[in-house]
Amino acid sequence: MSEAAIAAPRAEATWDWVRNGAFAGIGAVILWVVAFFIIGDVTNKDDATKILAAYHNHDVRILAGGLIFVIGVGLFFFFLGALRSRLLAAEGGNGPVTTVAYAGGVAVATILAIFPSVDGAGAIDEKHLDPSAASAIHKLGDAFFVAAEYLLPVLLIGTAIVVLKTKVFPAWVAWLSIVIAVVLWIGPIGWAALIFAFPIWVLIVSTHLLRGARAV
Repeated sequence: MSEAAIAAPRAEATWDWVRNGAFAGIGAVILWVVAFFIIGDVTNKDDATKILAAYHNHDVRILAGGLIFVIGVGLFFFFLGALRSRLLAAEGGNGPVTTVAYAGGVAVATILAIFPSVDGAGAIDEKHLDPSAASAIHKLGDAFFVAAEYLLPVLLIGTAIVVLKTKVFPAWVAWLSIVIAVVLWIGPIGWAALIFAFPIWVLIVSTHLLRGARAV
């Protein structure tokens, strides 16, 4: 069998993986949105007594929304794999920038998986908590949120560098990534970039991954 005949199925499998990873990115955003609608603002409280009351009265919503959110994060890992494949093919060689971007994405995904689990733990153990303990648990979730906020630019800027260098995606995708990364580092408004701009970025990149896969 010729080398070309052997290589063709391998290439097809690679691009099938990219296409499926792109769909996973879209699915991740959908599940994140669903989770936020389920949980709503039930735990978005400053008063310790109200936080404990939320754990008591909305435990099912908190647990269901958290589970759906974490499943979305699982899909996001597949998106990261597809993105790494595309960036690495474009960058070539050992892909040092792609590796850094991928590592940043994995770190953020891990933190995001833990983020809703904190309130979930509070909802599970709500009968054994007092207001101060409930507040401490909830604030721990805020710490994970901030960590994701400041690590996400590693993925965004790494992707932007490869895009600007190789034109694997349109240049505007790179500049949008850089803008979002900068906003994430601005404390008072960084949360908005993580909640709103980042899912939009995932949808945009997923779309371009799909276009590239179809072209191949």
